[in-house]
Amino acid sequence: MIPMDAIRLENIALFAHHGVTPQEQKLGQRFYVDVELTCDLTAAAREDDLSQTIDYEGVYHTVVEAFTGRPYQLLEGAGWAVMMALFQKFPAEQITVRLRKPSAPIDGIFDTVEVELTRQRHEMPRG
Repeated sequence: MIPMDAIRLENIALFAHHGVTPQEQKLGQRFYVDVELTCDLTAAAREDDLSQTIDYEGVYHTVVEAFTGRPYQLLEGAGWAVMMALFQKFPAEQITVRLRKPSAPIDGIFDTVEVELTRQRHEMPRG
């Protein structure tokens, strides 16, 4: 059995123009993104070698580019774009993307709305 370790970046704060309403699309708002890349980190741990692991800064920049590259109506769409970009650039076997929208236009009292997507590499479309 292959060990499954994880690299996580949490609470990446980003400003984007995602949303269904015209006001959200025009004004934009802050979002928070967490990503978890599951992979075997044995070689990196044993050898203490950066080239044997996933580059955290590269993950960060990939998330920013995918999330802010274009507007999405749904968190689900933005999350899918982030996940696809991460699978294309990094050798993770499984990725979880969690997106939070604290200022969702809901008439009520809440901290945030959140969408979480988790997929394994073999479940993703090729190309």
